[in-house]
Amino acid sequence: MSGEIRGIFPIVYTPFDASGQLDREDLVRLVDYLIEAGAHGLAAVGGASECHKLTIAERKTLAELTIGAARDRVPVLVGTSATCIADSVDLTRHAAAIGAVGVFCTPPLYGPMTTDATRSLYRQLAPVTDRPILIQDATAPVPVSLIAELGREAPNLRWVKEEATDSGHRISELRSACPAGVSIMSGGSYLIDDLARGARGAIPGSIGVGDLARAYNAYVAGDEVAARAAYDHFLPLSYWRRQFPLLGAKEVLRRLGVFKAAHLREPAGPRLDEQDFRELSLILEKMGPPF
Repeated sequence: MSGEIRGIFPIVYTPFDASGQLDREDLVRLVDYLIEAGAHGLAAVGGASECHKLTIAERKTLAELTIGAARDRVPVLVGTSATCIADSVDLTRHAAAIGAVGVFCTPPLYGPMTTDATRSLYRQLAPVTDRPILIQDATAPVPVSLIAELGREAPNLRWVKEEATDSGHRISELRSACPAGVSIMSGGSYLIDDLARGARGAIPGSIGVGDLARAYNAYVAGDEVAARAAYDHFLPLSYWRRQFPLLGAKEVLRRLGVFKAAHLREPAGPRLDEQDFRELSLILEKMGPPF
């Protein structure tokens, strides 16, 4: 099963209607869009899915709907980060029960980000499932020495979702420091460099998936020129949305007809203005599809 986790596994954004409720029709359309774009798998209920704005029941429903919409066409990872260890354990057990190929989880979202607290979390998750548990290095850096330690203790903890700003150096350090072996999925922002350093693939957002999938496929086939061309095509859009990562990406999906609207669940924060819309239009026009 661990062999299925490689390539491009985009985070599945959560579509909401104007009242803040999950739009199931849009979710199915997004899953279809991502698979048709070439995604090798999907990652449900991540931070970019606005998981921190969902109840535990909603998170379980979202995971179930995503796996159902995938219809066994691609494997699905499920995010199980939470504010307390008990919820992460519960969500991990649920993900395994509904057929997730593995889970990804940050240290507790709030509270003391100590090494002991992080160690305790992953030690409690390891026996819940025999499937890979990706230690997510995002909200708070997880010491490389701790990742190596956990990997020696449990084979299903020899996985990392690496999203540090210096992901390339972290990947190289992890591969050097983990004698038991480590499998790494990056965030995709530096895909070619991450692959060159030994990443198995990436877990990006829901846009640019076609480009990233083509870049990955070309790279593993030995055609780095084609890989860089596909990756470079996505860069203008990737750079634009750094100002408002999720809202900007949802607006792209709205323009593509995947989402009916670009709603975030409240609290939503700043909105796009008319100049943002104009700039996005110019970028998309110059890039040309795919987006």
